[in-house]
Amino acid sequence: MRRLIAATALTAAAVAVATPAFAYSAAPKNPVEALKKQFVAGKGVKVSETTTMTTDGKPSGGVGRMTGVLAFGKKGVVASDLTRRTKGPKVADDDEFAALFSPTRYISVKDQTYAKGGIYSRDLPEGKKWVRVDGAPDATMSSSQLINIFDASILKTVLKGASSVRGGVYKGAISLNDLSKASGGSPLPGKMGKVKVAYAVTVNSKLLVTRVTTVAKLDFGLLGVISMTADTRYSDWGTKVVITAPPEEEVVDAADLGTEVPDLPSVLTEAAG
Repeated sequence: MRRLIAATALTAAAVAVATPAFAYSAAPKNPVEALKKQFVAGKGVKVSETTTMTTDGKPSGGVGRMTGVLAFGKKGVVASDLTRRTKGPKVADDDEFAALFSPTRYISVKDQTYAKGGIYSRDLPEGKKWVRVDGAPDATMSSSQLINIFDASILKTVLKGASSVRGGVYKGAISLNDLSKASGGSPLPGKMGKVKVAYAVTVNSKLLVTRVTTVAKLDFGLLGVISMTADTRYSDWGTKVVITAPPEEEVVDAADLGTEVPDLPSVLTEAAG
């Protein structure tokens, strides 16, 4: 028996010595730390989002849906492949607004953004399928989500300011100015910066964010109170992601098109409602 115990002890000791120290990874202490541990080249996360708008409590505009994947680098999101769809009123295929409600795919990689479909499908030269548009790659490029969880400073501010935390759900409210300040941005003009964003951020057992819901209301006086709700879900953290630019022979620059192509911010604003 003593010989068996001694052999077991020696085996355990040998395994401990043979196992490299980097095989052990301490569990993250909070969601911000958990987020930063995900920033590994070649890895990413899947994302899906639904956006709805109401005016004085009644549905208005279209229902926006966005799905895709984000790719990480050492400091955050470095590329994205996202498709946005907007469900709006029924219009004829030749209606000038039909393109706004057609699926549009955006690929952002290496400081370039490419768009395919939607308003970018019109008046393309023969053989061209993609339009290189103005607008730098960003985690929220094709998203209506006001809280960018991939900015560690924003995530930290939102979680710290939560008025309640229960079952992994952080609930609270924050102004647009405070969100801008958290990301190092400038104050917004007029009353816009004072607009409050109600939020609910859900984290799983690994402290990774799985869902963010925000509601923002803007009072336009006689035009009514417009409310926008964005419900964004994140899944498959750490999934392998490879995002590449479209073939150059299929790309045309927006500046080279005969028709005027709006930049990304205005396109996304119109598509949202």
